[in-house]
Amino acid sequence: MMQDLYHKRNGRKINVLYPTGGKRNVLRTVAGIKLRSGTSSNGRFITVQEGDGKIRSLSISKCVGSL
Repeated sequence: MMQDLYHKRNGRKINVLYPTGGKRNVLRTVAGIKLRSGTSSNGRFITVQEGDGKIRSLSISKCVGSL
Protein backbone atom coordinates (compact mmCIF):
# COMPACT_ATOMS: atom_id res chain seq x y z
CA MET A 1 0.00 0.00 0.00
CA MET A 2 2.77 2.45 0.81
CA GLN A 3 4.22 1.92 -2.66
CA ASP A 4 0.95 3.42 -3.90
CA LEU A 5 1.94 6.71 -2.24
CA TYR A 6 5.05 6.87 -4.39
CA HIS A 7 3.03 6.35 -7.58
CA LYS A 8 0.14 8.61 -6.58
CA ARG A 9 -0.18 11.71 -8.75
CA ASN A 10 1.23 15.02 -7.57
CA GLY A 11 -1.40 17.40 -6.23
CA ARG A 12 -3.49 14.64 -4.64
CA LYS A 13 -4.51 14.58 -0.97
CA ILE A 14 -2.80 12.02 1.25
CA ASN A 15 -3.23 10.95 4.85
CA VAL A 16 -0.56 8.72 6.44
CA LEU A 17 0.90 7.89 9.84
CA TYR A 18 4.59 8.73 10.28
CA PRO A 19 6.95 8.32 13.27
CA THR A 20 7.41 11.45 15.38
CA GLY A 21 10.87 12.85 14.73
CA GLY A 22 11.36 10.27 11.99
CA LYS A 23 12.50 7.41 14.22
CA ARG A 24 10.32 7.08 17.32
CA ASN A 25 7.67 4.52 18.10
CA VAL A 26 5.04 7.27 18.45
CA LEU A 27 3.07 7.90 15.26
CA ARG A 28 1.49 11.15 14.11
CA THR A 29 -0.90 11.84 11.27
CA VAL A 30 0.47 13.67 8.25
CA ALA A 31 -2.31 15.02 6.06
CA GLY A 32 -1.73 17.22 3.06
CA ILE A 33 -1.06 17.44 -0.65
CA LYS A 34 1.65 15.40 -2.35
CA LEU A 35 4.08 17.70 -4.15
CA ARG A 36 6.59 15.22 -5.58
CA SER A 37 8.25 11.85 -5.13
CA GLY A 38 11.80 10.74 -5.69
CA THR A 39 14.56 8.29 -4.96
CA SER A 40 17.67 9.07 -2.91
CA SER A 41 20.53 7.02 -1.54
CA ASN A 42 18.30 6.17 1.46
CA GLY A 43 15.39 4.94 -0.67
CA ARG A 44 12.13 6.35 -1.97
CA PHE A 45 10.50 9.45 -0.50
CA ILE A 46 7.57 11.79 -1.02
CA THR A 47 7.30 15.52 -0.34
CA VAL A 48 4.06 16.67 1.28
CA GLN A 49 2.67 20.14 1.99
CA GLU A 50 0.55 20.04 5.12
CA GLY A 51 -2.56 22.15 5.69
CA ASP A 52 -0.65 24.74 7.73
CA GLY A 53 1.81 25.32 4.87
CA LYS A 54 4.73 23.25 6.19
CA ILE A 55 6.57 21.14 3.62
CA ARG A 56 7.86 17.74 4.78
CA SER A 57 9.80 14.93 3.12
CA LEU A 58 8.71 11.47 4.22
CA SER A 59 10.53 8.21 3.68
CA ILE A 60 8.21 5.62 2.11
CA SER A 61 9.75 2.82 4.18
CA LYS A 62 8.69 4.58 7.41
CA CYS A 63 5.11 5.44 6.37
CA VAL A 64 2.41 3.36 8.06
CA GLY A 65 -1.10 2.73 6.77
CA SER A 66 -4.11 3.07 9.01
CA LEU A 67 -3.98 0.92 12.13
